[in-house]
Amino acid sequence: MVRSWSVVDFVFVWLGGFLGSAVFLGIGLLVESGDWTVVLALAGQYIGTLSVLWILKRRKVEGDLGFSVEPKDAFYIGLGLILQLGLALLLLPLSERLFPDGRPPQQVADALANLDSPIQIRLSLVVAAVVLAPVIEELLFRGVLLRAIAHRGIIFASVVSAAVFSSGHVLGLDPERILASAAVVLPPIFILGVLLAWVTMRSGRLGPAIFIHSGWNLLAALVLVLPPELLESLS
Repeated sequence: MVRSWSVVDFVFVWLGGFLGSAVFLGIGLLVESGDWTVVLALAGQYIGTLSVLWILKRRKVEGDLGFSVEPKDAFYIGLGLILQLGLALLLLPLSERLFPDGRPPQQVADALANLDSPIQIRLSLVVAAVVLAPVIEELLFRGVLLRAIAHRGIIFASVVSAAVFSSGHVLGLDPERILASAAVVLPPIFILGVLLAWVTMRSGRLGPAIFIHSGWNLLAALVLVLPPELLESLS
């Protein structure tokens, strides 16, 4: 039996999610599911991540990841919303300069913003972004990875886990404009990752980080789902 979590465990869990996503995406392409391929890929990623996490946790003497949620954690949603809005406004000039035709392309964001997609797909992606992704990613990055390197100190652990967290989002960027997309998308995610790591290490629980992450994704999901005409009337 292994006592605690390690960086190797993080790699295994991440690979489990990657493999699960690839398998489900392949199934979607085989059955020609069309618009559902993104949903299937996300489902495979979450199932693969949780499956490997469960297998590894059974072999740990100290396998607790701090997965504890309290009612007061819900207030952290507001912090995530404010942080997302503030950083978006801060980087707006750079985004408009690099992408005068619109926002940086991302797979899930594009699927959410596609008004031609069936409502079931868009609702599934909203649930995935606001509920499932925060839970799964916090278990992986602030659960496994952060605990594996926490002994190096709060600053080191926060910065390194945030760097890995933000770099993991490169896979969702448009490969044809990856440098420009990364310049706009990754810095805010890195800052978010530092905050999530710091909050987790201060509280000793994943609850606050999960709700901050959920609030961050919630604002982006709402902006993408709401009709453009409504957004223009509110501006």
